[in-house]
Amino acid sequence: MQVPQVTEGAALAVIELYPTLFSLARAYSMLEGDIRAQEEMLKKKSKMVNAGASRNIFKLVWADGCKSSDPALN
Repeated sequence: MQVPQVTEGAALAVIELYPTLFSLARAYSMLEGDIRAQEEMLKKKSKMVNAGASRNIFKLVWADGCKSSDPALN
């Protein structure tokens, strides 16, 4: 599966930070209630992950059906 705007380098950076889906989901759960922080979490943790990739990974892993904090995307 390929996530839009996620390069191979970005994917490898995420795996280095969060080696399991559980560890990534747990990190998102720590920010529960702050969608913007969740969307930006990976971008802030790694220079290899851009804003679009960070948001798209969040949506795939955590926010299925949730609205983005960016009104242009809703």
